[in-house]
Amino acid sequence: MARKTRLTITAERMGAAAGRARRRARKVGTAARVAAKELRRLRSEAQRSASKELRALRKRLDKLKRDLEKASRRIRRSLR
Repeated sequence: MARKTRLTITAERMGAAAGRARRRARKVGTAARVAAKELRRLRSEAQRSASKELRALRKRLDKLKRDLEKASRRIRRSLR
């Protein structure tokens, strides 16, 4: 078997380092995609819950408004 030259050994080391870097970059890219997907899911969940809360607040506000109108009608009637 032929003896490896320093150039061959160095090239192997460089190729291995490049492979490790490529693998790490792929893992980071995958993690970034997963994180972005999770962020979109959480954002849409937050929007849904916020809209539910707004609807509940609107209902309560409408009820208070009706109660106030009824009370003002009663007061006007009693002042006649």
